[in-house]
Amino acid sequence: MLKYYVRRSPGEDFQKATVAPADNVWIHGDAVTEADLDFLSSQYDMDKNVLYDVLDANELPRVEQSNGGLYAFMRTARRNKHGRVITTPVLLAVQGNVFANLSTAATDDHKLATPSVIANTTDTVSLLLGAFAAVVSEYEELMQRTARYISDTSQRLRTHEVTNDDFIKFVTVEDNLNDYHMNLSSMLVVAERLRETLRSSEDTEAVEDILLYIRQLIVAIESHNQTITSIRNAYGTIANNVLNQRMKTLTVLTVLIALPNVFFGMYGMNIALPFQQQPWAYGVVLAASLIVILLVYVLARKKGIF
Repeated sequence: MLKYYVRRSPGEDFQKATVAPADNVWIHGDAVTEADLDFLSSQYDMDKNVLYDVLDANELPRVEQSNGGLYAFMRTARRNKHGRVITTPVLLAVQGNVFANLSTAATDDHKLATPSVIANTTDTVSLLLGAFAAVVSEYEELMQRTARYISDTSQRLRTHEVTNDDFIKFVTVEDNLNDYHMNLSSMLVVAERLRETLRSSEDTEAVEDILLYIRQLIVAIESHNQTITSIRNAYGTIANNVLNQRMKTLTVLTVLIALPNVFFGMYGMNIALPFQQQPWAYGVVLAASLIVILLVYVLARKKGIF
């Protein structure tokens, strides 16, 4: 589905057009079809072969020039209801005074759905760079949500409230971070290619800002991955330490329980034993058992076993 927006001068807002203007237009393509791409190719002289590449769900970010037009492929990101990040290709195309952003996905919830994300300009290259920055900012917002979850898990680790479900969710978080890193690294290459392609100093400065923006996000991704690794290591260390303490306690309790059995076992044999005919023999055996248990307990406490 194609939507058309026009702006007569830099000071005006974009206005939606009901029919396709011949020139000076922003085209927003949402869930585009082959018929939409054929129309754009014939109406605005865009390269049909390049346009069709946006239909490939696995298309990676890249830059291409053809027939005087500039085509930059990106990947937009969104979260599904399970917290998994889904990325889809989007094509930013400039052909003369025509700018188009095209995607096969339903992008109504993306920043590119409305022209308001772009600064007041009628220059199509500036529109492309503004749309590029808007795509990158979507990754930043998703990463901020991921960072909050990691920070919350780290805080709960201190109070031993972390559960196995948290570490299962970390698998999804790491998958998301890997997707962020892969796509942002690819878009970093796109930005570097645009820096080599564009000649205007203002455009070059805008690309430099995007390059810095992407590099900062990549550094943040690496930091988040290190934090997840640290949380896992800390949790493993805590779990091992707790297990060791419990094993020590169980060992001491086993020894304490076993000691009385030594005395009671000896006096349970069917042979002649010292003092077996004495009425106080049972009390002496019981007292000796309790004294030995107490001595072992005090010795274990001094050794710091528990």
